[in-house]
Amino acid sequence: MVDDAAVTFRDAAAIVVHGADLADMTFVQLDDVILNHQDIVFARTIPAQKLLIVEACQRQGNVVAVTGDGVNDTPAIKKADIGL
Repeated sequence: MVDDAAVTFRDAAAIVVHGADLADMTFVQLDDVILNHQDIVFARTIPAQKLLIVEACQRQGNVVAVTGDGVNDTPAIKKADIGL
């Protein structure tokens, strides 16, 4: 039998957070996303948002690795525990 109930934000194991949505989030909301989702894709983020993501993950005790291909990625790469 298929359950027709909608999946709520907190029930989803995976989530995609667009940069435009991230811009509207508070630190508490970002921490909630990271804490309550097993798989997260952050899409179309700007360099400052990448740094916020790194800091939010580290606040929760995670080891963070960041890769980048340009000078705009430098702040997040430097802040990360592992940067390439």
